[in-house]
Amino acid sequence: MRSKRIFLLIICALATTTLYAQKLSLGFLYPAGGQVGTTVEIEAGGLNINKATKVLFSHPGITGTVEPIKESASTKKKRRRLNDQSSPQLADRVKIRITIAANVPCAMYDLRLQGPSGVSNMLPFEVASYPNFMESKRSQASRPNKVEKLPAVLCGYVTPGGVDYYNFSGTKGQTIVATVKARQLVPYIADAVPGWFQPVLRIVDSEGREVAYSDDYYHNVDPVIITTLPKDDTYMLTIHDAIYRGREDFNYRIHIGQIPFVTGRYPAYGTVGKSVKQQIKGVNLESTTAKVKVKKAGYNQLGYTSSVGSSNAISFYALPKGVKHIQHPKAGAVLNVGMAISDSLTASAPIKRYTIYAEARQPIYIELIGRRNGSRIDAIMRLKDSRGKVVSKADDTEDPMQGLMTFHADPVLKYTPRQNGVFYLDVEDLYQGYGEDYHYMLRRHSQMQSFNAFVSPANITIPAGGTAAFRVDITGKMKRPANLMLEGLPKGFTTSSMQLRSGKKWNVTITAPKGAEVERFPVELKLDYPVTKETRAVADVVPVDNMMQAFYYTHYIQAAELALDIVPASPYRLSVDVDLEEAVTFTLRDEAIPIKVKIDRDPGFADPVELVLGNKNKLFALEPISIMPTENEKTIYLKIDAADFEKFRNRKTPPFWQMNIVGTVKGEITRRGKRTFQNAKYREMTPYFILELRK
Repeated sequence: MRSKRIFLLIICALATTTLYAQKLSLGFLYPAGGQVGTTVEIEAGGLNINKATKVLFSHPGITGTVEPIKESASTKKKRRRLNDQSSPQLADRVKIRITIAANVPCAMYDLRLQGPSGVSNMLPFEVASYPNFMESKRSQASRPNKVEKLPAVLCGYVTPGGVDYYNFSGTKGQTIVATVKARQLVPYIADAVPGWFQPVLRIVDSEGREVAYSDDYYHNVDPVIITTLPKDDTYMLTIHDAIYRGREDFNYRIHIGQIPFVTGRYPAYGTVGKSVKQQIKGVNLESTTAKVKVKKAGYNQLGYTSSVGSSNAISFYALPKGVKHIQHPKAGAVLNVGMAISDSLTASAPIKRYTIYAEARQPIYIELIGRRNGSRIDAIMRLKDSRGKVVSKADDTEDPMQGLMTFHADPVLKYTPRQNGVFYLDVEDLYQGYGEDYHYMLRRHSQMQSFNAFVSPANITIPAGGTAAFRVDITGKMKRPANLMLEGLPKGFTTSSMQLRSGKKWNVTITAPKGAEVERFPVELKLDYPVTKETRAVADVVPVDNMMQAFYYTHYIQAAELALDIVPASPYRLSVDVDLEEAVTFTLRDEAIPIKVKIDRDPGFADPVELVLGNKNKLFALEPISIMPTENEKTIYLKIDAADFEKFRNRKTPPFWQMNIVGTVKGEITRRGKRTFQNAKYREMTPYFILELRK
């Protein structure tokens, strides 16, 4: 049965919260972009970002400087009125002055803020062809924002219950495009349902008659209007949230004018390094053909540039070199192992059929790529035997690599035949759609990686001489034992927990050498895993930022790179006196597990350091304890209750738990609205070690 989208409204009671100052959290950028070849000043909102000293971009042609915004207490209080939808997570503000070089391609880029103790999450920053036009919050229906010249990018944000108004002049016969970027700027909002800004766009004439309306563009949340103006007139464009929510992170950018907009580029599939002749469809285009050659396998974004400026980007999927690729074959074409077929549904053939030859007990793996590549198809695959009986069917298959998708429409079919035979694969759209926009690629694999591996955060902050942690998430099923390999790690850096014992979530720590230089450098994380008893393979571990949607769902948003950021050293470092390559064992006869924690203090540092469990687990307890200024080590005792471990008694393999110890020197206490935040002056951790239960 086909799953339905269900939105849950969760009412949360907010209580006193502990938050460490090391975490910089970006909530919004306004405006979230600028014109190529110019300098733009933007405002960023978030938490702890007023400590930022540097701005980082994923393109070297974009540079910037950061300046804190000094706000009065009354200004902050006004922004957090009890009757609005504001959030303490957006409490801090900084100004960022950004210079965009003239040779930077128009696209979306990663922006992060760096502070003395870490790097923030990423938000997209757009480089566009057209100048920014900033809204005025004093505007209303009777006094709209007047856009004197098109094309432009209208920049604003909606307030609770609010509608933003813009006037522009148009002439009869002009094809006007208004395309919104809203969800693209803040993909997920943690405390909003459905979890993002849902814009509604409308254009009316001077007499209030509706000329055009849009609240979605096909399966995309951000709307697009393409309309031919009926007369010379002054027109009004309005934008608001579908259920009239609003806040600074409900911000938008509207590209508007007689600008190019591409509705499709065909074919949408190719091979790395091979030229593909494409037909381009859309409006305000100066050319309808193009020849493209891409260097990257997988999903690429292709733009279109005219004398007016750049258009929206369209997806193009490229196969790796060496894969046999057939485009639009005849009916009944054979899909062999290791090859790919790209095709589309047509009026004469709304169901396409392909021939599959298979051997007994040799699995058939067929992947369909369509919606992930911008297609309108909501595909279903049915595998039939030679008598026409359906032996396997595939519908929606979630792809965790597509972190911006909340509806996964592409299927993956898996079937193992009992005997040799000929099978037939039928492909159709769930709603019987067809046309050029219903394109897809079928790829038959000899075997498919049954998991995806992600590493977060994508920017790992390590104090010089100290230790930092990151997490590896495995989605799907992975055979063990598997080993992590961190490539590009400088000499003197050490790691712990590089062998995965768990197939879902795994914590790893990196320790920098004392005296390490304060710098930033990229690294790559790989996973060496078994495919069969005799063979192994290496997979990339994808760097991501985790974003929460609507109080509950978490998505992996891919980052441009995995990087280590070395920051100034804390006045102390922590370690544990155990062999990190071997597990610390305990039995049900034990009442506590002794762990010796060592501290390396800088001269003159004489604060007590409070120790707590870093990886909290209800099975283990640590009473409040501190390393005093006169001590250089402390034996702590992790208390256990044998009754809590009875359920593990009969396990075939010994159960284990990852653990580390965090040492904190507390700093200032601040209040934000009704919540209290206990910041840390310093916070250091030990490497991860493993606790293992033995009989």
